[in-house]
Amino acid sequence: MTPRNLSRALAVAAIAVGVAVPAAAQKKGGTLTYTFHPEPTAMSTISTTAVPVSLVASKIYESLLEYEGPGLKPLPGLAESWTVSKDNLVYTFKLRKGVTWHDGKPFTSADVKFSIEKVVTPFHSRGKTYFGEVSAIDTPDPLTVVFRLKSPVPYFLRAFQSSESPIMPMHGFTADEIKEGKFRSAKIMQAPVGTGPFKLKEWKKGSHVILERHPGYWKPGKPYLDQVVLRVIPDGAARAIAIEKGEVDLGPMSALPPAEAQRLGKLPSITASQEGSEGLGPIMWLEVNNRSKPLADVAVRQAISLAIDRKRLVDVIWYGQGKPASGPIVSGNPNHFDKKLKPLEYNVDKANKLLDAAGYKRGKDGVRFKLTQNFLPYGEEWVRQAEFIKQELRKVGIQVETQSLDMGGWLKRIYTDWNYDFTSNFTHNYPDPTIGVQRAFISTNIKRGATFSNSMDYANEKLDALFVKAAQTADGPARNKTWEEIQAILRNDLPVIFLMEISYTHVWNKRVHGLITNGVSMYSNWDSVWVD
Repeated sequence: MTPRNLSRALAVAAIAVGVAVPAAAQKKGGTLTYTFHPEPTAMSTISTTAVPVSLVASKIYESLLEYEGPGLKPLPGLAESWTVSKDNLVYTFKLRKGVTWHDGKPFTSADVKFSIEKVVTPFHSRGKTYFGEVSAIDTPDPLTVVFRLKSPVPYFLRAFQSSESPIMPMHGFTADEIKEGKFRSAKIMQAPVGTGPFKLKEWKKGSHVILERHPGYWKPGKPYLDQVVLRVIPDGAARAIAIEKGEVDLGPMSALPPAEAQRLGKLPSITASQEGSEGLGPIMWLEVNNRSKPLADVAVRQAISLAIDRKRLVDVIWYGQGKPASGPIVSGNPNHFDKKLKPLEYNVDKANKLLDAAGYKRGKDGVRFKLTQNFLPYGEEWVRQAEFIKQELRKVGIQVETQSLDMGGWLKRIYTDWNYDFTSNFTHNYPDPTIGVQRAFISTNIKRGATFSNSMDYANEKLDALFVKAAQTADGPARNKTWEEIQAILRNDLPVIFLMEISYTHVWNKRVHGLITNGVSMYSNWDSVWVD
């Protein structure tokens, strides 16, 4: 079966498994064990929004809303209802009564105000995108929160996902942590206190994370599971064997090597599905440090882009689990992707001519210049991809040295030290490109230490203005036109080298039910997941 046919088969299978299960069939108790590599470095997405952190933190922390279906229809969460003013500038949320934190203390509007103002907006990688237009947050009583906006934000009700805007307890931070603004290094980042269906029982780094049912959870009868366990298994083949043997139930978000996902998907006891990530829109690129030559030269970045055979990359390295990229917005976005765009060109001759014209001549050894490559430490495929990129760039006289780092070291080098030439990376578009695309390229998000931000030092005044315009314009032809302009600029400037749109494959044992509920299913709280 070809990768493309397999992808179709997986999607068809996912439709079947996504059908709602009658309530009578749901069973309480049991443990769901999943595996992902690398392991989380924190228990809150305020520290970093990296996938392993988001996977676990979304079971512990909640936000004001929950979401349904691939399109992420807003539903009540910690807020039981909400109203929006006619001018779309005032959002009033009524909070649930009787919600408690894992330590038994009451959840109130003061926690919401504190979380958004002091924690999420300044420290989450998309915080300013979501809440930059908020002029004030009022708390007229313990169960009411009022957001007042300076201008309309068309995606505002999409902001309240648990991984995006986690509500955290004000009392969970010490006075010194608050006074000194030490939120990312606060103790709660390692010892979480949330309102979610699961609370941290044990975290043994290098081995496992155990979450247990929160007995005081506000949804009657939920969660169904007793525990959610993350098993740390660094080797991809070993992760696949653990699922095949039934020792692990789930490998979410392409946690398994693509070849193993294909193999296991054929077994009668296993489901392999690409459903449940529609709201993420993952896109992969080479993140390029634009601070000094030769990478500061746009002709060099264009030549690097021309030198990479994206179709071969998708087919050989990733077994067809994706498609070549056309720019910053994934083609699956029905409203904002410019359908006139074709995948980025592969043309080695043109790449060589660009480098010659830019003054980067080959030496006697055939080398024009040398670059250092880091790769995202997410597993073997990223190592293989790094070798592929090295071979591709060798064709145009660029010598690449590849360096390996663990997750903590990689985050520090790319986002705190800015000490790199280029690195592989992927990010999510999210339902609206203002949420997922803007933060990577707008110059106001060049912030040392802020993960998954504009590490490239890329600044374009025209692009900045277009991002602001898109963020303040209601969906429709005018906004789509702005996004077309943004895509054209980024395809030309290439502050990153766009590689491929990723298709996540989730692989799980059929004893697990209720996983696929919306477009961010693996970042949902799993309070309705149950096991045979």
